[in-house]
Amino acid sequence: MNPSESPTSGQTRMERAKALILRDLGVKRVAAWTGVSDATVYQWLSRATERAPVPAARGLQIIACATREGVDLDADLLVPGLASLKVTP
Repeated sequence: MNPSESPTSGQTRMERAKALILRDLGVKRVAAWTGVSDATVYQWLSRATERAPVPAARGLQIIACATREGVDLDADLLVPGLASLKVTP
């Protein structure tokens, strides 16, 4: 597929993060994973910024649950800068 034809081409990081939650993962699933209501997930998205599409701790919960369920997602969309962190055991 040509990158210009990609459904995410031209979208900001925030728009892609919202699409990930709304379309790909689903609000109900994200709410269940994080132990909050659907309305709370919508609040995150309406108050979100490029630097924090969801609260960081919740973003980590979403990533952990998605990984556990075998769902492939771009973790850097939910927790910007995550890829640059180095974790040492």
